[in-house]
Amino acid sequence: MRRPIRAWCLVTAVALSAVGPGALVAAGDDGPLPIPTGRPTRTILRPTEISELPAPKPSEKEVVIFVSGIGSAAADSTFDAMIAAVGRDPRYEIHRFGGDPAHPYDTRGSLDQNADQLTAQIRELAKTHPKIDIVAHSMGGAVVDAAFRRGLSASDKVATYIALASPHSGSTEAWMGVPFLALGDALGARTELRAITAGLAQDIGSRATLDLATIHAGPPPQGVTRLDLRMATDAIVTDPDAWTPAVTSRTLLPSTVGSIEGHGGITTDPQAIALVTSTIASGRPPARDWRGAVLEGAAGALSSLVAQCAPVLYGALGVLALGCAFVLSLRRRRWLLLGVR
Repeated sequence: MRRPIRAWCLVTAVALSAVGPGALVAAGDDGPLPIPTGRPTRTILRPTEISELPAPKPSEKEVVIFVSGIGSAAADSTFDAMIAAVGRDPRYEIHRFGGDPAHPYDTRGSLDQNADQLTAQIRELAKTHPKIDIVAHSMGGAVVDAAFRRGLSASDKVATYIALASPHSGSTEAWMGVPFLALGDALGARTELRAITAGLAQDIGSRATLDLATIHAGPPPQGVTRLDLRMATDAIVTDPDAWTPAVTSRTLLPSTVGSIEGHGGITTDPQAIALVTSTIASGRPPARDWRGAVLEGAAGALSSLVAQCAPVLYGALGVLALGCAFVLSLRRRRWLLLGVR
């Protein structure tokens, strides 16, 4: 009995000295060794052996893609109420721009670069879906406008584009921030001023806000159903900011406490949600204002008042932010001097 055991140990030792101790571990990880066939090993795979990514599966569902504004994130609650309303209909598949890592959304970056990413995502979805509907909020509308200006069209299966509180004709808030940014530079407080405004989700020195300060509305895309909605109480995107030629628009009075704020409130307002869902479902904007002349006139009057007051509000907030930024910059410079000493 001892001789066979001794012989087995000798053979094992010789084998390990030849192939190394890691060979047993590797063999255990890789599974059983292949049976020799006597044929030479091929280093080039046949076409049938090359693994390919599975082709995207076609879908009969209509895509509704939501595009949010500056300082937003694909996982935030901006469109929760609208997504819940649209998602109740099994005909639709919901997407958020920025939710696909292959098509990132830099909400403080260039409008044109974001527009190109949005166009790429829509064209990818159009390969497998019959129709695309776009719902945009705030700066998201400016991104969609840029996408159409840069080549997106009805030929990409875009059927409907609804903008909510979007600054198609530039942002009063953005262009009023430009001189404050220049003053911040002159006072050596640019860094602090940008930090303060970024905390308000605006960041007046970002590429996005600089773009918003200079954009102008263009004609609506041919063959695409267009609708603009805004709240009369919206002081961030005023009536002149939202103006677009030859587009059906509605200025709404708040119908809930949550929508009184106006700018963000429009995404939760039941009137706005009803108009969005009906326009997507019918493929056409509402034919006439169902509220009647009285409510329409009241909404217009309130919207005009807010538009007149907004620049005064922006100016006051700008002075306050600049003053705080200057004080913070003095403290920063004092700390630097103390550090040098």
